Amino acid sequence: MTTEGAPPQRNSTAAPETAAGSATTKLPSRDDATVDARDYQSDGKYYFQSPSGNILCGFIEADGIGTGCQLAHASVVPAELPDCGTRANREVAAQVIGGKGQFRCLSQGIFVGPPLDGGNRGGGKVLGYGQTLIVRGIACTSMTAGVRCDQGGHGFFIAADAQSLF
Repeated sequence: MTTEGAPPQRNSTAAPETAAGSATTKLPSRDDATVDARDYQSDGKYYFQSPSGNILCGFIEADGIGTGCQLAHASVVPAELPDCGTRANREVAAQVIGGKGQFRCLSQGIFVGPPLDGGNRGGGKVLGYGQTLIVRGIACTSMTAGVRCDQGGHGFFIAADAQSLF
């Protein structure tokens, strides 16, 4: 944990074994989902946020963006993004596109859905802990430890205190 205003740590931490788990090459089907994707759809895209509101995710097919999640606040940043947490208005993110996971440092809300309550904070509908949303063969599962997204055995795990690619 960091104290308020302290910069995030500069090393990445492997995801908990239960979160990253062993990858499988089988693509998930609609039957593997625990929620109906249509409940998370907005203008042809699909958005959700973690129950804590710290992890904001989107399934975005347009412009080659893919599926990804970004953190509102990170206490640890991946080693691949050494200055992400020190620059103003930068958020740690991870995405899976074309079957490959990668980290990103974002200055805008690419994976953030529209506000649901009429306010100005976006995010999308909450995906409860233990729930899995599947869109176009990509599965994202919300866990108390963070969010894991998988496309054919490749993807990412993201949380405030740990991020990893697989």
